Amino acid sequence: MALRASTAGLELLILTDHDSVAGFPELLEAAKARQAPVSCGIEINTADSGVHILGYGFEWDSPSLMKILADFRARRLMRVEKMVDKLKSLGFPINLDDVGRVSKESLGRPHIADALIKKGVVKSRKEAFDRWLSGGKPGYVESLGPSPKEAIELIRRFGGFASLAHPHIIKNPERIPEWVEAGLEGLEGYYADLNHPQKWRDLAQSKNLLLTGGSDFHGPGSGRDKIFGVQIPDEIYQAFLDRLLRCSHGIYRA
Repeated sequence: MALRASTAGLELLILTDHDSVAGFPELLEAAKARQAPVSCGIEINTADSGVHILGYGFEWDSPSLMKILADFRARRLMRVEKMVDKLKSLGFPINLDDVGRVSKESLGRPHIADALIKKGVVKSRKEAFDRWLSGGKPGYVESLGPSPKEAIELIRRFGGFASLAHPHIIKNPERIPEWVEAGLEGLEGYYADLNHPQKWRDLAQSKNLLLTGGSDFHGPGSGRDKIFGVQIPDEIYQAFLDRLLRCSHGIYRA
């Protein structure tokens, strides 16, 4: 990833894995070799369907934070186990080991989908989600993650700032003002397949929120594999950068 970023002339690469910062030390080492500026972010899955909170500039190497994130991942694993059990009860030839073999990451629904692909049950992640793994489908289990407020407060507690990821997929946008009161500072108004982008950019302006952007890159074959798929205006990037540079764990340079 660092090689692709430096080759493409990317000014800053931020890793925002789900509920984990475990991949950042490896990225940091690779970035040093390429003299590519990087930063550690995170995407916290909350108990509200589709509500993911992005964190930037926080103390990613804090042992206390690591412990909390380990608990989040344990909850994710519990959810995966419950979904696998549901799928097994429906007659699918799948177990937890099958899911674990497709990823070294914090496990979640995409990895269940990958296991189903390997078993020949479905042809793509989209099919897996559409038929079995989305809300209301036979294999779905509600998230066991923290509330959006808890996720925002956690990021702030460790010196970072929070932004709402892909707002167009959340089911309760009327709660955004509530999250702003809890300390939400940004909203992802630049995103690979954002529906009605101006609506969200206008909302961000009305609430005095930073606009953030991201590719939602999930790796080759994921359906979200365009690492440089979003263009962000210079002034939006500069405002984000100014905020990031006020954090103690903002940008790492070679």
